[in-house]
Amino acid sequence: METSSRLTFLLHALLVILISPLAHAHFEEVHVLVEAGRYAEANDKLEAIAESTKDVAVKSWCYYHSGEIYYNYTHQYTKAARAYDKILKLEKKGLPPQELYLAIIKKGDVYSRMGNYQDAIQTYDRLIKLAPASHFVHKTGLQKIRDINTALNDLRQQQRIAIQYKGTPLGAIAEFQIAELYRNPSQLNQPEKAIAKYEALLKTHPAATVAPEARWRIANLRHTLLNQSALAMATYRKVVDDYPTSNFAAEALFQMANIHRTAGKYSLAIPVFEKLKQKYPNFWNMHAILYWTGVCHEKNLNYPKAIEAFETFLHAYLPQLDPGYLGQISMHDKSIPEVKAEIGKKIEQLTKQMAEMELERLNTARANRDFAKALDIARNLIATSPHTPQAEQAAEQLPILQRLTAIENLREQLQNNTLAPTDAARARLQIGMIYERQLQDYLKAIEVYQEVSKHHPDSIYAAEARYRSGLVHAEQLSAPNEALQAYKSVITSYPNTLQAMMASFQLGELYRKLNRSNEALQAYKTTIGYPERDRYLGRYKDSFADRAQFRIGRVHYDDNRYDEARAVFEEFIQNRGQSPRLAAAHVYLAAISEKRAENKLAIEYYKNTETLLRNDPVQMTMLIEEAGMLGNLPATDTNAVMQFLEAHIKRLSTETTKSD
Repeated sequence: METSSRLTFLLHALLVILISPLAHAHFEEVHVLVEAGRYAEANDKLEAIAESTKDVAVKSWCYYHSGEIYYNYTHQYTKAARAYDKILKLEKKGLPPQELYLAIIKKGDVYSRMGNYQDAIQTYDRLIKLAPASHFVHKTGLQKIRDINTALNDLRQQQRIAIQYKGTPLGAIAEFQIAELYRNPSQLNQPEKAIAKYEALLKTHPAATVAPEARWRIANLRHTLLNQSALAMATYRKVVDDYPTSNFAAEALFQMANIHRTAGKYSLAIPVFEKLKQKYPNFWNMHAILYWTGVCHEKNLNYPKAIEAFETFLHAYLPQLDPGYLGQISMHDKSIPEVKAEIGKKIEQLTKQMAEMELERLNTARANRDFAKALDIARNLIATSPHTPQAEQAAEQLPILQRLTAIENLREQLQNNTLAPTDAARARLQIGMIYERQLQDYLKAIEVYQEVSKHHPDSIYAAEARYRSGLVHAEQLSAPNEALQAYKSVITSYPNTLQAMMASFQLGELYRKLNRSNEALQAYKTTIGYPERDRYLGRYKDSFADRAQFRIGRVHYDDNRYDEARAVFEEFIQNRGQSPRLAAAHVYLAAISEKRAENKLAIEYYKNTETLLRNDPVQMTMLIEEAGMLGNLPATDTNAVMQFLEAHIKRLSTETTKSD
């Protein structure tokens, strides 16, 4: 749950505690009306309750829920603001502070939703001035103002890029990022405008790499923020129909099934879950699919099917499941053992004889290259006979079978010639990436990437395929010449793409490792010339340009050009205050100062490094990655890194004292 949502939930919980049992009964009536989509009646009910009571808490409760209906369901934001204003007018009548805080936050959110960011900032500023500095809502107000200002700055930057690269893949990416800024509730918080931006992107760039995600985002906004289930369902279906080889097709099916399930339409949910399980066997949320299928069968009183689904979940997925993923099955408040015990009460075990037979069938299916059948047998065997040697063998094969089946499904679609050119290119690229990332069959991955370039030379997916070929040659096959050739072909053939920018950076990396310093510097400088593609690491902003500029300093340092290296790292610290590599830059400057016998300056840089590293795993990780080769700096032990810095400061301080 997003931070501001958690805050709203906590404050609303306090509000509910304060109201009377009679108000609680009214709440149930209003809830039933809202669930039925009878929003006008719900608001009339709330207005009548508010007018008939002198209880400030009940009035506040009514105005709050009226505002929520206008904000979340009917999207009448002016009326929502008026509802929250009514709460604020109760301040002098004994309104508890937490209700006042909540109303101010919600009014600020309404202004953001309307695009009135200056009014939103002023509203959050009121919260900051009203709440004590130690109160969590004070910090929330500060964060909301920072988020809006950061998003507006990012918006201007992306708008410039969209204009500069109009009609190119980079322009499409910029348009997508603009829509993302409007989509995110913690940024510009305008889902309707985000939808319009996504739709404009789809109209002008229907074959963009982000097109499937843009369509899915439209559906998800209608589903989760705008409460427009019918429109969401139709749009999710369009994702599945238009982009069948995209990962977002699987995500769309999952959400479609959940819309049916949460509405109590279990018979409609089950076939969608089954289709998802069949068509996208490598889907990341497979454990949730199995669990919710079991729930739907149980609700429909089909216990044999429910047992089958629950057993697959319990024995094939739960043992390897990160507890953080339990929220996908609405069990975030439980531990893995508790979930195991709860599900275990529903199921029975089969006999060892059945396990032996199923293992034989599995091996026969795999020998015949019928991976889908083998995968289905493996899952069933693990579920029905979990504690047998045969189930252990099946579990060992399960990950590989999932991946081979995914490839088999994609190949079948290609062979049937049912895919549009863009979808066919995407399918081939996905096959190559499964071979590369999941099966570690690098030669096969290269072969498939070559298929993408051969069959779809003008597609953006061909740029990605050539780029990934370069990565495989460089990082897995130790073939630098082939990697250089692949990267250069990306830059030459697909100049205005993200892949060209990334290929330029990888060229720099290769040249640096080959001790071809001048060529490395040129490649890094070329990388910096592209629009930055930011990646947020907590409060830090990383990018290929950030890495490239840092690597320029490293190249100069490694070539003993300390003046040039110092200038680069000093400029890096000055201009990249949000970089995750700040500590590493300080370490390099300290090392350069030591080499110049500038002990006092070295001490200062080492102390700055200590400050940056303290309780900051991002800076520590980057320091180890970027500066681990300096002297005898420990490679992985964070405690040893801090001891290393302390020892250097102590030694340099002693040397300085003696010289003085």
